[in-house]
Amino acid sequence: MRKFLKYFQPLLFLFFGLFLLWLALKDINFSEFKITFKQIPFYWVFLSMLLGYLAFVFRGLRWQLLINSSGYQSEKKVLIHAIAFGYLFNSFIPRSGEIMRCTAVNRVDNTPVSALFGHVLLERLIDFILLGVCIFLTFLLNYSDFLVFFQYFALSFNLILYVTIFTLSLICVYRFRKSIFNKNHLLKMNSFFLGIKKGFLSIRKIQNKLSFFIYTILIWACYLFMTVVCFYCFEDTKALSLSNGLFIMVAGGLGMVVPTPTGIGSYHYLVISALGIIGVSRDISQFFALIVHTSQAIMIIVTGFIGMIYLYFHHKNYSNG
Repeated sequence: MRKFLKYFQPLLFLFFGLFLLWLALKDINFSEFKITFKQIPFYWVFLSMLLGYLAFVFRGLRWQLLINSSGYQSEKKVLIHAIAFGYLFNSFIPRSGEIMRCTAVNRVDNTPVSALFGHVLLERLIDFILLGVCIFLTFLLNYSDFLVFFQYFALSFNLILYVTIFTLSLICVYRFRKSIFNKNHLLKMNSFFLGIKKGFLSIRKIQNKLSFFIYTILIWACYLFMTVVCFYCFEDTKALSLSNGLFIMVAGGLGMVVPTPTGIGSYHYLVISALGIIGVSRDISQFFALIVHTSQAIMIIVTGFIGMIYLYFHHKNYSNG
């Protein structure tokens, strides 16, 4: 039963994403898309991909600050490649990349997985707060459009339910841990959770808090501008403003929150809906969502495999040394 649930859940979210993808693109004009595709100035797409990877770089630099404040050491290149490697895994099994990147760093430099996972939880909390700030700014700058868009995000209620069930499950396991696990397991669990706590609270010990703040802002600036630069791929979106870009980034960000592989389907559905609300034709909205999502997916796959190869040989050299 446990194995069934292990494989069923990723498949369930995959099929859910594919359903949303079909819903978003079921009426797409592929003949028109081929014509439009040939006219796209691809240097904007490549710039978008570069900005997407720069977000990985800034995440790696920020992660190093947390690791150093926890009393451990890790190379910048290792952390950047580990993040790319983790996003590669997220492309196939949602939320698996967080564990994989922590495991990869642990194998390279022996930093405890529990501390690294605490950093990941902290990172996710920061992302959640920053997404909330962006949603608030979008509400202020695009008030009427955002109210219309909100009805499309009925998915949020499913997400809230999913997070609530997961949180309640963790609370129940922790509350009844003595009845569920034996003494040895409890000791290991307590040690692991203490490591997570240490990693999570390491932000208080960061010496250069300004750098941590700057890296955080740069990560989200990359997310914003990797969307905005793609406006220049189409005549219909060239005139869109930075506030429109923030609106589309938030729509895409909410789509990526849904645990489908790389936000497939959910990203397309919400971005197409948001573009339609601000007056972009459905054809161009579909083309835009396809171009941005596909280019970022390609970037994740390529850099993820490069990261995997780098970590493999780095671990091999580390072990031999």
